[in-house]
Amino acid sequence: MEKVKAVVDGSPRPVSGLVPPRPPAPTGDSTALATPVDPATVLDELVEEIDGVRGAILASVDGFGLARTTSMNEEPSHPAMLAAAVGLAHQLVVMGGGEQLRQLVVDHDRGLLFVWPIGAQRVLAVLASPVVEQRRLRALVQRRAPMFAGVTA
Repeated sequence: MEKVKAVVDGSPRPVSGLVPPRPPAPTGDSTALATPVDPATVLDELVEEIDGVRGAILASVDGFGLARTTSMNEEPSHPAMLAAAVGLAHQLVVMGGGEQLRQLVVDHDRGLLFVWPIGAQRVLAVLASPVVEQRRLRALVQRRAPMFAGVTA
């Protein structure tokens, strides 16, 4: 608490009083202040929560890294490769008569790579073992998509 001075009729006068502490932030769902969430923390939680997930990276569609798990090495080419993969996948979707890329899965000798467009400007890639619970992984990504897209409530 701090002592303050009040201005009454234009002249400052000392006032004996204390300023009350700031009121707590509203806690109701509709009035809660949005607290920023670190995407890297959420990605690390994803690795911990779902068995078989080894790492994840969030990037912009123009090839810039935005967040990654601590288990992923910081390789500048990874976001660029994701941007290229999403661009190619969009072309394949159109070529196949589709309109929207929902998910790209690359099955390779060391596991699976899941790639999801997140909004119009971001892409999320998750490295996983072949035995990962895909439905659970997809559900978690869908729940967190607004946060990964940079949308705050």
